[in-house]
Amino acid sequence: MSEAAGVRPLTRALVESVGPTQPDARRRAIEPIPSELAGLARRCSDGGMIRLTDHEIRMALAAGATGRSRVPFAWSAHTARRALGLAALRGLVTGEVRSPSEGVRSAIEQATRSVRDGHRPASSMDTWLAGLPSAGRAAVGGEAVTWATRVWCALDWSAFAFPPVIGRDYWWDGPPASHLALRSRAEVRVGPAHLVVLGGQRRSTIRSELSVMALVESLRARGVALPEIIVGWWPDSGHFVRVTVDQAVLEEGVATVARALFGGAKQAAA
Repeated sequence: MSEAAGVRPLTRALVESVGPTQPDARRRAIEPIPSELAGLARRCSDGGMIRLTDHEIRMALAAGATGRSRVPFAWSAHTARRALGLAALRGLVTGEVRSPSEGVRSAIEQATRSVRDGHRPASSMDTWLAGLPSAGRAAVGGEAVTWATRVWCALDWSAFAFPPVIGRDYWWDGPPASHLALRSRAEVRVGPAHLVVLGGQRRSTIRSELSVMALVESLRARGVALPEIIVGWWPDSGHFVRVTVDQAVLEEGVATVARALFGGAKQAAA
């Protein structure tokens, strides 16, 4: 990636070159990791599937995570804003909508129509949205518009040499006997650079969190370029942290997964 002058700092963090990345050396470093992760999973598994998300990793790294009671997931304006905001961003990138508010409004309309008319399979979020009164949907839409507007206005979209991929959450499945799956997420992917939108307070553990995302993306990168940069960004404050993916980051990712596995943050699949 080339140097970028005259662009916003967050864009520059995504497009500036990291220099020689030694992909062959990183691929050699990745080769033994699946077996290592499988061994860790077998040591703490009771035979059920272990699925670790970014939430599980974050809870394991947080103080006092071991033994903490789990709060069941529930749809709310806060939990729905990312999905609706990402739908709006996709429409903005393709030119299908002209503003974040139009994109969010379209996403909500499609969600409720899928429940009412069955024009596409309805998700649990669709069903929840369709059951809200109009005032409730307006409140949900307001949070999603704010979220999408922050992301849209923070980046110089024309500066990207690669077409951006908006909001894909990917799973890496370990060797069959390991019963382990790890999830990575990124709101914007531009070639080997990934942007992760963060919430809450800035955390001292964020590099460890991002190292797991770098690990999962690297494990999945068969036949395609390895990830080079993971940028974590807090839209509330505008701060960001840039992690260059190297062997040390991959090793930290494995160590962080081990901490989550043995810290009680595992989730057995139903």
